[in-house]
Amino acid sequence: MQERAANNRQDQQGRTTEQDAGRAFDMVLAKYRRTFIKIASTFESDPELRQDLLQEISLSVWQAMTRFRGESALKTFVYRVAYNRALNHVAKQSRLLKKQEVDERHMSDLPAPTPHDESDQRVDKLMSAIRQLPVIQRQLVTLSLEGLTYAEISEVMGLGESNVGVKLHRAKAKLKKLIGENNV
Repeated sequence: MQERAANNRQDQQGRTTEQDAGRAFDMVLAKYRRTFIKIASTFESDPELRQDLLQEISLSVWQAMTRFRGESALKTFVYRVAYNRALNHVAKQSRLLKKQEVDERHMSDLPAPTPHDESDQRVDKLMSAIRQLPVIQRQLVTLSLEGLTYAEISEVMGLGESNVGVKLHRAKAKLKKLIGENNV
């Protein structure tokens, strides 16, 4: 009874109840799962860490759904949560890498790459080039590839629309240069 009263108070304050958040999360997961996979792939090249990041993103979005108040579009809210989790992951991984040294003996234990068709190779090279961009540029390019408008990207990243345009133009130029260097 007290929980229901608390949920009603949350409704009056404009917040989403836990039950509504659960339903909303199911819808968000169904609609944005491929997007979460792309975000994880953009920020993490290691398959196991990528899977961990995908789970972290899903968990973060699920936890955040109760805080969604409709002040922005659900799409931009979800993207912002997902990208913040990815940025935290990158920061955490960079701290871990500074503490660890690569053991050369394990490098020879890696399996040989499996052959891909040409389109898979092009996608892999594009993702590799995107991962070489600085984090902000990586985020801009990925959001743009997801079809977000400058206004939506602006809202997700907390930048002005004109700033998004300038930074995205620079990111695309750098990406073209990286792709040209890799002969894609």
